[in-house]
Amino acid sequence: MRKYKVVFLKNNFYEMVEIYPMLGSLLYLPQNSIFESKQIELLFSPIHKEKKILLNILNEREDYSYYHGIHTLYNPITNESIKIQMNEYDVEVEESEHKQIIFDILKGISKNFYMIEL
Repeated sequence: MRKYKVVFLKNNFYEMVEIYPMLGSLLYLPQNSIFESKQIELLFSPIHKEKKILLNILNEREDYSYYHGIHTLYNPITNESIKIQMNEYDVEVEESEHKQIIFDILKGISKNFYMIEL
């Protein structure tokens, strides 16, 4: 299984991450202090509107389920599942190796989405 987070970069930070691709991963820290929380607020945008769009897309699928904050897509033919947890500043995804289905969906909404490997 592969785990990653998808975050939304503010426009000025997006341009910097295009030049230095690892910068987004290095600066997205767990919010354990006020400094780290402020850093997240300055560089990354909350993704409320984009999460609603993603939820609408997921709700249209027959293989979608939701239980205690975990959104799941399950394919019974391949026996693969995608688990999604939505937070204020990120979408945490666990899916099969070599796939990034949720990231591709979000990237279709805006170019400012960025994937952080866990």
